[in-house]
Amino acid sequence: MLESLRIENLGTISSVALEFSPGFTVITGETGAGKTMLLTSLDWLLGAKVEPALVSHGAQKAVVEGSFQVDNAAGAVVEEAGGVVEDGVAEVSRVVPLASRSKAHLGGRTVPAAILGEFGSSLVSVHGQAAQGRLRTERAQRDALDAYGDEPHRRALERYLRDWEALSLAQKAFTQWETNAEKREQRREVLERFCEEFDTLRPEDGEFTELSASVAKLSNVESLRENVAAALGVIENESDSTPAATDLVAVATRALQRAAEEDSSLQEVAQSVSGVGYALDDAARELGVYLQDLNADPEALQEALSRRATFTDLSLRLGVEPENLGTAWQDTVTELQGLQGGTEHLEQLRLAKEAATEAVNQSAAKLHEAREKTARALCKAINAELVGLDMKDTQVNVEVRQKEPGAHGADRVEFMLRPHPKAPVLALSSAASGGELSRIMLALEVTLADRGSRLSQTNQAVHNPQNVGTRGTFVFDEVDAGIGGQAGIEVGRRLARLAQEYQVIVVTHLAQVAAFGDSQVQITKSGGESRITVLNQESRREELARMISGTKLTKTALAHADELIELARVGQSES
Repeated sequence: MLESLRIENLGTISSVALEFSPGFTVITGETGAGKTMLLTSLDWLLGAKVEPALVSHGAQKAVVEGSFQVDNAAGAVVEEAGGVVEDGVAEVSRVVPLASRSKAHLGGRTVPAAILGEFGSSLVSVHGQAAQGRLRTERAQRDALDAYGDEPHRRALERYLRDWEALSLAQKAFTQWETNAEKREQRREVLERFCEEFDTLRPEDGEFTELSASVAKLSNVESLRENVAAALGVIENESDSTPAATDLVAVATRALQRAAEEDSSLQEVAQSVSGVGYALDDAARELGVYLQDLNADPEALQEALSRRATFTDLSLRLGVEPENLGTAWQDTVTELQGLQGGTEHLEQLRLAKEAATEAVNQSAAKLHEAREKTARALCKAINAELVGLDMKDTQVNVEVRQKEPGAHGADRVEFMLRPHPKAPVLALSSAASGGELSRIMLALEVTLADRGSRLSQTNQAVHNPQNVGTRGTFVFDEVDAGIGGQAGIEVGRRLARLAQEYQVIVVTHLAQVAAFGDSQVQITKSGGESRITVLNQESRREELARMISGTKLTKTALAHADELIELARVGQSES
């Protein structure tokens, strides 16, 4: 719901701030007074394309700001954009400089203008010339029919949409598998060759390090023998000239043990030195065994070098580390198994596609049946409304014709119009005049409102907005085009009925329509500047009288205004 609107330097409006009530607000004024600018400002807040040429003469920029009570859907858009909703209200603004790019803000964050359109789609339905144009489209007509559908209709539509999505996925999987058959065959051949090499090599993770160590040992046998023998000679030297390391440690151990008997604090040091002796004895034994086993083996060296080279070559071609060839082997086998039986898998995908197609056909048949039933009810309801809108000879029919399944069903939905009994039945998109279409649009919205539904500003179905805790908003411009008298009263009566559940804002030239408003905003123009006034009870009576008689205020016109106000009061109490 629109709570407030603030405008600076837009066309003939230099500065204005308006508060809007939840019910029925009428906007009146002479042609050219600035009513269009008021609606333009709202369009800008809903993401419409801005026009810098509309910036007031002498100003550098136009600014439009609005406060909206939000529902769950609109609130989610604000939060996703990084904005803030405070107490259920979101702030929206557009700044339109004269010579640079405009900026849009939502909930305190700068956003693309398209986000404003997404934000407003569940909140506001704008009905003017652009909306009439949308109603001429097949999509808008189909959405209107679905919006009027009952619970079985909605379930049928939801089931179809799920089945269509499943079919789309199945078709995509089949097409991709079929299209990539040649690539998969080439990949399978490559993997088979790798598997043959793996089967011959049979690598294990970590084996490459062991191979490298073995190559280093076998390549340096003589150097190893010389160094190990030197170390062993020092540990176990038996010559008279130089004592062995083990003998020296033994001497130190005995000396420290005697000292520890006299000073216990040396006991730990004595034990450590004694341990060194044991360690030297163990080292000597291991080095002796090592030297006995250390033999040159050219064949083993060549085998290790060859195997390590194979590891390196295979790892480079696979793009893995040589240490991980064991894991790569298993991965290659797994991938190859997944590519085996390509024909069988393609057949499975084909069967899945056929099953999904059958499900879509069945869902489409049920949706078609539901739409035909809903179309009959919708036609009856719209035509009943048209009788009261001075269009009793006009008949609207909704045709539902079958076609190939698509994203929205297997139906072509088209609104047909017969302006009078002797006229041919033609498509609404081409046969309806602007005045007829505006009243048909009103009849449609009143009919949808009875089902808790409406069309959004993008003519998408919005069902039961009351469940989300805020009123939706209808904005009507030119809804009174080409009518007057009793038809105007009926238009006002229906707008008032709509305002019992929704916020309704109407730009009108008819006193018969304006009399039904809960509040009235008057726009006048003086010296090239618009002035916007919220009328009190007496000034509203005078404005209605002027709308009836023209600029001259007469007693007869005032009396007529009183009659309209009373008629509207009675009509609202009866609705």
